[in-house]
Amino acid sequence: MNFEIVDGLRKLGLTEYEARSYTALVGLGEATAREVHEMSGVPRTRVYDILKDLTEKGFAEFVQGSPTYYRAIEPERVIERLKVELLEAADRSAYELKNLTLDSPGATPVWCVRNEWGIKNRVRDLMKRADGELLIFCRSPDFLREHRSDLSSELKEGCKLVMIVDRKDKFEDLGLDLREIWGGAAEIYKDIRVDGVNYSLDCMMIADGKESIVITRIGDERLAVVVKLPVVSALQRGVLEHLA
Repeated sequence: MNFEIVDGLRKLGLTEYEARSYTALVGLGEATAREVHEMSGVPRTRVYDILKDLTEKGFAEFVQGSPTYYRAIEPERVIERLKVELLEAADRSAYELKNLTLDSPGATPVWCVRNEWGIKNRVRDLMKRADGELLIFCRSPDFLREHRSDLSSELKEGCKLVMIVDRKDKFEDLGLDLREIWGGAAEIYKDIRVDGVNYSLDCMMIADGKESIVITRIGDERLAVVVKLPVVSALQRGVLEHLA
């Protein structure tokens, strides 16, 4: 049993037992339920129902008899249908979620994001929502490299972009218009070590002085703190403007 194939079919929408049974049928050519059970490891008490489901979905055919024989529909046709169904389900879910309204007037204004994919999406969302000004304070050249194209594609026309760094020499190869905080202020944002763990600030982004995202590293892990509290974001902006 090729479990990479099984895993791929599961990602396309088949259940574990359906994926195992279909893979076994492809490998066997024609087979009885007992042979599918032995090849796939699907419990004997379930294999009949699973084969019935596959035939009803159009992924297998059968010849009634004693015993009944089954064979798989051509993989190309099955995969193409699964892909179409998956894309249709994804589009439908995206549409329904986009139009879903949640009544949550007391929503928590501070959230933490650990997943790299989630952090990137949060950064892009903040860029899109900035109307008048996007203020960026950055200590990590890698972060600006990662999101340089987003600054062109996501920012609205007419939105003022202000980029402040701790040391310009670290960012020379990027060719960006940067401001540098004065020398003594760099100490405020230096890396610290607490209880044996390193903490460092990669970047802080503030949109219109109303919301912000702070991206830090705790050891080897990246963490983003999303703040939708205007009084805090305005204070962050004021401190950075003063230091630069």
